[in-house]
Amino acid sequence: MTLAAASSVMLLAGACGGEADDAGDVSGLSGTAAEPAPPTAPADPQPAPTAPSPDEPPAPDEPPTPTPEAPPAPPAGDDSPAAPPPPDPPAPPPAPVAAAEPPAEPVYGGTLTFGLEAETGQGWNPASTQCAIACQTVMRAIFDPLTIEGPTGAPEPYLLESFSANDDFTVWTLKMRPNIAFHDGTPADAAALTTHLDNLQGGTLTGIIMRRWDSWAAIDDLTVQVRTTAPVAGLPALLTGQLGYLAAPSQYADPDGAANPVGTGPFVFRSWTPDSELVVERNPAYWKTDAQGRPLPYLDRVVFRPIVDSDARVLALESGDLDTHHLNSPLHAAENRQRYKVVEEGSFFQTTYMMLNAAAAPFDDLAARRAVAHCTDYETYNLLRVGGNVPVANGPFGPNTPGYLADSGFPTYDPEAGRALWRQLDDPGTVEIGTTNDPFNRVTTELIAQMWNDCGIDTRITQLEQGTLITNAVIGQFQTFLWRNHNGASLEFERTWWHSEYAAGLATNFGRAVDPALDAALDAAARTSDPDELRALAEEVNRVFAEGVYNLWLNWSLWMLPHHDRVQNLALLTLPDGREVLNLIEGRAFLTETWVE
Repeated sequence: MTLAAASSVMLLAGACGGEADDAGDVSGLSGTAAEPAPPTAPADPQPAPTAPSPDEPPAPDEPPTPTPEAPPAPPAGDDSPAAPPPPDPPAPPPAPVAAAEPPAEPVYGGTLTFGLEAETGQGWNPASTQCAIACQTVMRAIFDPLTIEGPTGAPEPYLLESFSANDDFTVWTLKMRPNIAFHDGTPADAAALTTHLDNLQGGTLTGIIMRRWDSWAAIDDLTVQVRTTAPVAGLPALLTGQLGYLAAPSQYADPDGAANPVGTGPFVFRSWTPDSELVVERNPAYWKTDAQGRPLPYLDRVVFRPIVDSDARVLALESGDLDTHHLNSPLHAAENRQRYKVVEEGSFFQTTYMMLNAAAAPFDDLAARRAVAHCTDYETYNLLRVGGNVPVANGPFGPNTPGYLADSGFPTYDPEAGRALWRQLDDPGTVEIGTTNDPFNRVTTELIAQMWNDCGIDTRITQLEQGTLITNAVIGQFQTFLWRNHNGASLEFERTWWHSEYAAGLATNFGRAVDPALDAALDAAARTSDPDELRALAEEVNRVFAEGVYNLWLNWSLWMLPHHDRVQNLALLTLPDGREVLNLIEGRAFLTETWVE
């Protein structure tokens, strides 16, 4: 089949539905992961209500950008032109947006049924699971993260009352909020936090991420001091995701704890039937209130249903079997906005891309990586798979994200150059593209495979369950995968995916990119909290990726939560200081203040 014929198939498949919302993804393992704002916006978006930030020190890894000083005036009689005025500081990233809703008093009670893109087969132990987007959604109901992404994307205390560091970011002080209990009634205190960190360090993947964490100890009933072997300026960002979900010591002591999670969150675990449903119920002793001081949560019950086939999830929402679900579907964004109330991301979007294994043939050869880059028709892909509703990606950082470059230097579509490069290789063999079992992802990889086959690159497709796909990435058993990750909110958690220290053995640098320039930029980022320095370093990272062609960037993603009219306040959250924010990052939302009518 030629690419022209394949294009007709793609257009038909796009009209029939499906979303690339369960591509390989473990972005939540170390924290946030998201990206840029797409050019389109929902009709009549309502910005999230916010209040001024309190007068408190900023998070160490992302302090406010200082206002540049004006340059001195030229001496009298100097005919040289006046210096241009200093640039304005960057604007804050766009907030998530939601459909307009009339003011209403919350309704207590009721059940919300939430459709998930995948099951989390490893269970709900933060130290041992592989926590992708569906896992993150469930975890945020049962657990509270130690820190949370604030309106700017910078981490703020959540279950923690405060965090602070010494001058070189090698000693961190983490203080818990007082009088918070786990679902089993035991205190969420410094002793529980040290137990949590002990278990994380013993975890296969979490232990890798904590490689530079040397020791920790409780210094009083609520405070833990963490020492690192090297600067970790972005440590609080790591606590917004899997590392930050504080589990009770009783769960860690339970041999079957992965199937019986115990947290401090708004909902208490009740039952789990793998591949069918997970049920949580209201925590009557939850520590948080809404902005008006009312007890939370509002819902009595949430039922999470994993439905891997995105078309089936769409039909379940249409039929009323689901109240809402999450999906990454730029291709069907307008349709969802028209048919349902929708909450969608406004910034920090993930990147969808082809991840190449730089440690295995043929992609251990730069010529092979450049060949497939030149053989990928990005504009055709963008039209057929995302409807042109988000930009073609040219790197891991999108618009509105530090590190974005309008021209990163990434190779463009040039099939003749691609064919020439591929012919130079010594017996490259057949390329195998891995993807999940989702029909949309299958069609996407068929399009990519057809482009490469038309370029003389023998290509085939293998479909795997999402957990198996992630496992194969960890052990390096792949050539290329359709993948989804990254946001650039903090170079610290991106370090986990990109630095060479994470590229050997059981790796979180799944693509096994080993590049001294990349390491140097990430090492420098670990030593600074200056936003201008971090922006420049992120731009350098972008250029290194373009030069080394370690991934083939396709598009920036767009996560949405379409929901029925009876669902209110979806993803709205009151921060501990009383500010209200619409918190949706990578399709994972809090249900703490959601209610149903």
